[in-house]
This record gives sequence, structure tokens and C-alpha cells, in this order.
Amino acid sequence: MTNVLWLLLLPAVVGAATGAGVGVLAGVFEDGGLAWLNRAPGATAAFVSLLALPATFAVARATGLLGKTSGAELYIHTYHEGGGRLPLREIPARILAAIATVGLGGSQGFEAASALLGSSLGDATSRWRRLAPPADFARSLATAGASAGIAAVFSSPAVGLLYGLEVPFRRDLDAPRLVPAAIASACSYAARVAVSGAHPLIEVRELPSLEPLFVAGCLAIGVVCGFGGRAFAWSQTQLQHLARRNHPLLRVALASLLFGLLAWAGHALAGTWISLGPGHIAADWLLGSAGAVPGHAALLLVAVLLVRTAGTLICVYGGGGGVFTALALTGAFLGELVGLALGRGGGTVFPFVGAACFLSAGYRLPLSCMLWVGEASGDVVLTLGGTVAIAVTQVCVGEWSVSEAKREMR
Repeated sequence: MTNVLWLLLLPAVVGAATGAGVGVLAGVFEDGGLAWLNRAPGATAAFVSLLALPATFAVARATGLLGKTSGAELYIHTYHEGGGRLPLREIPARILAAIATVGLGGSQGFEAASALLGSSLGDATSRWRRLAPPADFARSLATAGASAGIAAVFSSPAVGLLYGLEVPFRRDLDAPRLVPAAIASACSYAARVAVSGAHPLIEVRELPSLEPLFVAGCLAIGVVCGFGGRAFAWSQTQLQHLARRNHPLLRVALASLLFGLLAWAGHALAGTWISLGPGHIAADWLLGSAGAVPGHAALLLVAVLLVRTAGTLICVYGGGGGVFTALALTGAFLGELVGLALGRGGGTVFPFVGAACFLSAGYRLPLSCMLWVGEASGDVVLTLGGTVAIAVTQVCVGEWSVSEAKREMR
């Protein structure tokens, strides 16, 4: 009965609670607030987005989070500490800071906050004295909770399933915690759907055939996303180091001004506020823009890609949240550009493969993203091509990662 409790029942409770909480956050601030902001008249969104980083800074300063480990890294740091426990008192403040960033239009999402919400619920459950947890099951529940958070916020139980097991390492997997992570992810996704519905970044609308251009496209996407992931990780590292050397108020003011200008530039290029949120608005624009004249579309896509990615990096510099979904969005743009180069632009297959590849490169999550390809497509050919592309990406990205807290192996 002990194993049933700790491996099945408690992960299910933690997962369902996490999914419901993430469903409320995403439904209110992403699906509701950001959608309203995108439709607001004039340059309202640009002016509101000027407040995103100052508001995040104000929350961090008021709650004592300034100078502490970022939310995106906290779970990984805690995982690697022997007997480490999450600072549960900080979790509400970290969620409030994420609300300030995302709700006011920052180019980031609730991924870090969602993983922390889930892992903190798992950690808190394991601290309940009456449960008398077996040795090391506290870490198992926290890991399951982190997986549940990502399953809910990314609308993918497949990515969530392996996230908590894979993200602490560059080249390893904490397989013994697979069962609680699987249960928590499934229950979390179900609860998210019940509360606010699923909102995947990309829905695959067509399926490829196994022919030379598809194979060439997957290989090209793997290479482009691998080296692109290196460039993104390097840029983020440099900006984080620069941020530590700058005065906080100067850093936030400069980042806010730059981000507001990028938001305006993105709207001028795309006719929609592609800078807002984790990337769903930009992804909708990307997939709806396909079919334009290839030469013009390529130039426009490159410009929008640069603006959107620069906005995400500026938010990192300014003290914003994580870049999980933003990485997948960058890959989607790169996948579409490869498709245009091969005369196959205008679909969803190459953007989807690009999203999986770039996410796997930035966060070093190859198994999670391979499983995501199979889950989202349900097609053998696309799964085969995506798996090979992700493998190529891992070779090209080398040792780089957007996370400094990762360790090589157990």
C-alpha cells in the first residue's frame, strides 16, 4: 500500500492540483489578458509592455527575491542539493512576479512558475508529517510536480512526463522517478483541459510523406536549430553576466525601453503584437502568414524572428522569467524558413519540427521533444523525421544550454 500511495495516489493529487492552478493562470492571463491586450486599440500594448519588467522588479524587490536564484533554475538547483528543499515561502512571490511579466506583455510564459508550483506542491505534500514518506520520495514528488507543471502550461503530457527527469542533466535521465512523473503529468494535463482547455503552441494540420525533400528539410532544420540553440544560449549567458554587473534600476529601465521599442517594431512588421507572451500570438501569425510570396515572406519572417527573439532575450536581461515556449517559437520560425528555402513553405510540419528541435537544443531535452513529436503528430513518418532532426540538433548544439544549473550526468 505504501508504494500505491507514493507512486500513484499522491502524484495524481499533486498533478491534478497543479494542472488546475496552471489552468487558472493560463486562462486568465494568457488566453484572456494577452488576447485582450493584442486587440487593444492603437499602441496600448506597447505602452503596457513598458511596465512588464518594472512591475516584475517591484515584486521581486518587495518580496526579497532580488539577487536570488531565478525561478527557471530553482527547481534544478534544489534537485541537485542533497536533501534540498524548495523555499516554499518564496513560491507565491515568484508566481506573482511571473504574473507581472506575462500579464503585462513580456515575451515569456508561465513555464518556470508552473514547474515551481508543481514541485512546491509535491514538496509540501511530502512534508506532511502524518504521511511518513519513504526515503527519497520527497524528491520524487517534487520531480513529479515539476513535470506536472510543464505538462499543463505547455499543453503536452509527453513533454511534461520527461521534463522533471531530464532537465536537471545535460546527458542523463532520472528514470527511477518515471512512474510518479507519468501519473502527475497525465492528471495535470487533464485538469488543465478541464479548467481552461488545451492551448498547444502548434497543431500539426497535415502529415508528410517519406520523400527526399522531407528528409532534407529535417536534416537542415536539425543543423540550423543546433547552431541556433548555441547562439541563443551564448547570448542569454552574456546578457545574464551583464545584468549582474549593472545596477538593477538602470538594467530594468534600459531593458524596459528596449522591449517597448521591440514590441512596437514587431507590430509594425507583422500587424499584430507578436512580442506578447510566451509565443502563441506570434505562432498564430506565423502559421497564418504562410503562402505569401516566398522571397518577401522569407525577409519578413527573418525580421519578425529577430525582433521576437531579441524581445525574449531582453526580458531575460531585465529579470523576467523562463524561455521554454519562446525557444519552441524561435524553432518554429526557423523551420518555416527552411521550408521556404525548399519550396515547402506554408505548412505546419517544418515549423513543428523546428519547434521541437530548438526546444531540445536550448534546454537539452531530446527525449522529451522526441516524445512530443510522436504525441502531437501520431504519425510514423513525422516521428521518424523529427527524431532524426532532434538527434542532429543535439550534436550541433554541443555543450551549450540555457540553464547554468544543469549537471552533465548523475
